[in-house]
Amino acid sequence: MKKLLAVAITSLSILGAISPAYSGLGAAAVKSSESGYEAWCGEQGNDCNVVFTDGKITVNKKDSVDFEDITYITRNRADKGTYWLYTFGVEYLEKGMSSPEFAEILFMDTPTADRFWRDLQRACRKCKDRDATQVEVNIKD
Repeated sequence: MKKLLAVAITSLSILGAISPAYSGLGAAAVKSSESGYEAWCGEQGNDCNVVFTDGKITVNKKDSVDFEDITYITRNRADKGTYWLYTFGVEYLEKGMSSPEFAEILFMDTPTADRFWRDLQRACRKCKDRDATQVEVNIKD
């Protein structure tokens, strides 16, 4: 019985070593904030929550745009004297729309704004930033 158990364990160990591992980059993989970002939408004081999930940017759990519909993104930082105001622009063109729409998402917190910009660039796989340079982020489908 012990010999049979040893053979079974050895066989499983060998199979495990041969099988490909699908761990990606493991602990180095960075995910967007699952709870989303507390932000202002459109203008200061207009509280909203922005989430990047399921291939969409969703605002307040009800309005969303597919990543593939984003055509242009912008980032602006304005010195307001006692704080910085970060404004991110998202232009999108959904199926059936005759002209693109533009949304603005604002932050005062620098680390949060930096994380949001990273997630926005990841969402915008092939669109242009405000300097008209191509932002290409290849994410495996």
